[in-house]
Amino acid sequence: MKNYYVTFDSHEQAIELHEELKKNGFKSVIAPTPRAISKCCGVCVMVGESEIEGVRKHIEKNSCSHRAIECVEQNFDPKRDRYI
Repeated sequence: MKNYYVTFDSHEQAIELHEELKKNGFKSVIAPTPRAISKCCGVCVMVGESEIEGVRKHIEKNSCSHRAIECVEQNFDPKRDRYI
């Protein structure tokens, strides 16, 4: 599963974009920035693969403040943290 992370220079920018996306009908979540891409303030807006094209267009059209949009493949191990 692929998730897309919009990164920012400050957490205020992340909250502002999240609220704007929510108001315009996009599904997004404020999340900690994954270690693989942690080049920002530590907070990002996570967007699913089905929403990313619309979100990109919205960001570009409205000149929303952001640093980058990064894709991270989620490979969760279902046996993680199991010790028995």
